[in-house]
Amino acid sequence: MNEKTLSILEYDKITERLVGHCAFSASMDLARNLKPTPSFEKAKARLEETSEARHLLSANDTASVGGARDVREKVTLAARGGVLDTTDLLDIKATLVSARRLKNLFEKGDLDPEAYPHLREIAGMLPPPLGLVDAITRTISEKGDVLDSASQKLASIRSERRVTHDRLMTKLQKIVSNNAGILQEAIITQRDGRQVVPLQAQFKGKLKGIIHDQSSSGATLFIEPLSTVDLNNQARELQLAERDEERRVLAELCAEIGEYVDAINTGVEALAELD
Repeated sequence: MNEKTLSILEYDKITERLVGHCAFSASMDLARNLKPTPSFEKAKARLEETSEARHLLSANDTASVGGARDVREKVTLAARGGVLDTTDLLDIKATLVSARRLKNLFEKGDLDPEAYPHLREIAGMLPPPLGLVDAITRTISEKGDVLDSASQKLASIRSERRVTHDRLMTKLQKIVSNNAGILQEAIITQRDGRQVVPLQAQFKGKLKGIIHDQSSSGATLFIEPLSTVDLNNQARELQLAERDEERRVLAELCAEIGEYVDAINTGVEALAELD
């Protein structure tokens, strides 16, 4: 069927209606690119797939690809040594959970094994358990934060960082209390990643320390007291160590995901077909 005929039939409007029923971008792309086939056998198979899907949805309203994302590009990047964002890793987890749920439905559910031959064949392309869902769950919270459970080293760094931060803040709070008369406000703030206090410029020299910034009016100097420099240094070093360990953990997880690039990408394509 040529493009002119498809245009006369407003075929694009039909496919867009189909797109509106798709759950994620990979299946939407399939719907948009769907063309009539000249093969009788292929057309017959497509109709049978549709009949099976309608029957499945009427018999089991939990059957869906809910949560799936087109993560092929991200997984391929991981296979090439890329380190993904935590949001991308959560998308991969959600996609694998969706695939696992559907695979279990066809392999372990109460479905008649003879009732859905075409859908069962597509579901056979979904990946087997890869251990990645558990690995991502141990590493990343649902909010996208790297968890203490990601590594013993990370948990240790964070514990030491909390202790150091508490010691630093206690010391600074004492300085604030003892120098309230020369401070612009009795607060502790931050400049250049360092904890500082706001000293009135007219009292410069009254509180020994390192000037990190000043207000636009020049009336306030943001001072890091000399007595807190070592603790500020330690806090900053631990912050950088935490960042480096988080990145190492994510790189290790992405490398593990990259090992299954073919299985995951094939699974995404199967989810799109089922959708």
